[in-house]
Amino acid sequence: MMRLLHGRPVAERINAKTKERVAALASHGITPTLAIVSAGDFPDARTYRWRIAKLAKDLGIAESERAYPHADEAQLAAHLERGTGDAHGVLVLTPLPPNISEDAIASHVSTEKDVEGIHPENVGLLTLGRPRFIPSTAEAVLELLRFYDVRIDGSHAVVIGRSPIVGRPAATLLLHAHATVTLAHSRTHDLAAHTRDAQIVVVAVGKKGFLRGDMLLSGATVIDAGINVTPAGLVGDVDVESVSAVAGALSPVPGGLGAITTALLLRNVVTAAERQGGER
Repeated sequence: MMRLLHGRPVAERINAKTKERVAALASHGITPTLAIVSAGDFPDARTYRWRIAKLAKDLGIAESERAYPHADEAQLAAHLERGTGDAHGVLVLTPLPPNISEDAIASHVSTEKDVEGIHPENVGLLTLGRPRFIPSTAEAVLELLRFYDVRIDGSHAVVIGRSPIVGRPAATLLLHAHATVTLAHSRTHDLAAHTRDAQIVVVAVGKKGFLRGDMLLSGATVIDAGINVTPAGLVGDVDVESVSAVAGALSPVPGGLGAITTALLLRNVVTAAERQGGER
């Protein structure tokens, strides 16, 4: 019978340790602070923004949004270059409007405040195995696998999707954890031939029902990192009915990576505050 890999217990463990670190900073008069920079208006971004605000309040982390709904790429870059006040961490909410390149904007986030690890320098450090900050959804994949004792070392892992904040960093982290990694994408020929040979499949393409059971090795662990807004609510990239008949384990959407992602983002804010405040 397929088991569900729920994210809530993983997030609770992370949050408990984060609270202790926030209390230690408070004893030095430091309140970890996150600046959320947004442009445009997207439902999935609004949902993430709400989750961040709710958890930040519970953890004692201050957060505020800097909204630039009519900014073009140059204007948004200028806002980031001018700084974000006393905030210890900066998060640029994605997606951005079509007229703004996410890759270009990443270069304008302070490397020391880049809690999503999107700046090219931080991407390079992650690739080298010396990360300053790790993109939170990608790190959530590893946290979930380790919490449920899913073997990574020596396993074949297929990551579907090459976005800079999920697919590519998740593949890098799995490689550093000694998996044999295939990074698949929209131009991968015969995707199912790769996924049927994988003990771990991570899917992050933003297409409802994309991954089907006939694409899987029996007993595979499937991590659904997709987010799709439907009239019935949030769903992932997995066709749950067919996958449930084949997979050994599945992270559900909602209820899987989401809570861990938010917990890790705010943990990164605390890490940034410790570094900038001299607390180690």
